[in-house]
Amino acid sequence: MTEQLFVTGAAGYLGQAISQRLSRAGYHVHGLVRSEVSARSVRAQGVTPVIGSLEDIGRFDLSTYDGIIDTATADHAPSTEAFLGALAGTGKTYLRTSGTGVYTDLAAGEFSSNVYTETDAFVPAPVVAARYESDQRVLDAANDDIRSVVIRPAMVFGDGGSEQLPLMLRYGLSTGRTIYAGSGENRWGNVYLYDLAELYLLALEHAKPGASYNVASGELAMSEVTDGIAHVLGQTGAREVSIEEARGELGARWVDVALASNSRVDSSRAKEELGWDPQGPDLLADLMDGSYRRIWASKGDPHDHTAR
Repeated sequence: MTEQLFVTGAAGYLGQAISQRLSRAGYHVHGLVRSEVSARSVRAQGVTPVIGSLEDIGRFDLSTYDGIIDTATADHAPSTEAFLGALAGTGKTYLRTSGTGVYTDLAAGEFSSNVYTETDAFVPAPVVAARYESDQRVLDAANDDIRSVVIRPAMVFGDGGSEQLPLMLRYGLSTGRTIYAGSGENRWGNVYLYDLAELYLLALEHAKPGASYNVASGELAMSEVTDGIAHVLGQTGAREVSIEEARGELGARWVDVALASNSRVDSSRAKEELGWDPQGPDLLADLMDGSYRRIWASKGDPHDHTAR
């Protein structure tokens, strides 16, 4: 019998890629979406839409699903608790999407040599402490007969999207300049969207209860990432600005936690335990000569449609 899966954020950047991969593997995916428009979109991709929001989780009958893959947000503790309450004692699977942002160090653009494995002890910065606490709550739920797993992707890229990259691309388009904060020597791991989707399938089928996985296949300094963005937009290069100026331009929390922080991880566990073997392009290649160039370059210059 085909397993029935419930995926939150099914119309989102991560949720769509993961839902499609699970569907291709033979699972019947039911996707939580917020609107009729999104419902039509996911239905066209072979996903059965469930209209609602994370606020509705406690009112849904989740007993018909064999597993839950939560991709909507890492920062909605009430829905996390509702999922764990519904799954307690069932032995069913709950995959939580967190992120390597839990390792943010508020480094103000400076380099850090710290590279984290899943078993390293550390104290999260206050700004991400609640997310880390939810991660721990999910991992501890393995003691409640839930096959609970936490997946922490690094900066996800591919198909011209991401959480972080479009913000910087839009800023570069609107201002005519691309910036990084401080020295830009801080480093972030990254992972290709469809390599990440494959990791979810592997975790669904093979992960042990209480496991967590840091997921990255590459790593770059933020100055390198923003230089790539500048290249896409036809600019001469990214410009260093002070932390204060970057906060004023892009928002203090985003700058402190993402643009000027380090988030470096070791993904050996995913490769050794799950057999994860990332095959996608590296981030700079996809930025400068791949999906980002195809999608974003002509936005800056309507006459520039030629891939370089």
